[in-house]
Amino acid sequence: MPTPQPVALITGANQGIGLATARALARDYGYHIFLGSRNPQNGQQAASALQLEGLSVEPLTIDITSDESIIRAATEVEEKYGYIDVLINNAGICIDGVVSDFRTLYQQTFDTNVIGSAAVTEAFIPLLSNSVHLPPRIVFISSTLGSLSVRATPGNKWANTPLSAYRCSKAALNMVCLNYAARLNEMDWKVNACCPGSVATNINGYYGKDAERCPPNILRLATLGIDGETGMFSDEEGVVGW
Repeated sequence: MPTPQPVALITGANQGIGLATARALARDYGYHIFLGSRNPQNGQQAASALQLEGLSVEPLTIDITSDESIIRAATEVEEKYGYIDVLINNAGICIDGVVSDFRTLYQQTFDTNVIGSAAVTEAFIPLLSNSVHLPPRIVFISSTLGSLSVRATPGNKWANTPLSAYRCSKAALNMVCLNYAARLNEMDWKVNACCPGSVATNINGYYGKDAERCPPNILRLATLGIDGETGMFSDEEGVVGW
């Protein structure tokens, strides 16, 4: 009997880093990708483009700020495959400077970047538990801007970057990652946080590296073997301090 195809879910994958990661995992590693997108039309358009490249991709409508949407998405994946091997929590927002009301700014940022990613992870743990290609892997797309050690180090080039709500949310997301890493460690799951670096996406006004190229460290973490690290925070240059 042939080995079933490895399966990954990537949230926020209709553009930017998520789309580049979907393309690379499908093309270079033979994955079937559930391409997560809040907007069904955007998800279908992105998935169709990758399908034209001959890649095994299908859209999955998932609004990570909605429990109902998350449950529907998990049910759809369960009915179609019954498992996933990799979850990449990529969906996120940066609305500092866009939303002027302080409380609204923090609530909306944390609802997506922290609570949404945690809720998706919790909902898909049963499907990850059925992983065919062990070990199950979870990658949280974080940011060096969420590093407490970076913020507290005078002279670090990122220490005084503004974006307070975004920075706080990524620091909280790092703790979410560590909590899941500790919880799932005895089962040899690989749970890590990754900073993709300054990549040109809609989050940062399209400043930085070309988003068409998936940061190699994301792919490395998404394809870790049983001897790979867990509970770590890294970027393209190596380990990042929490």
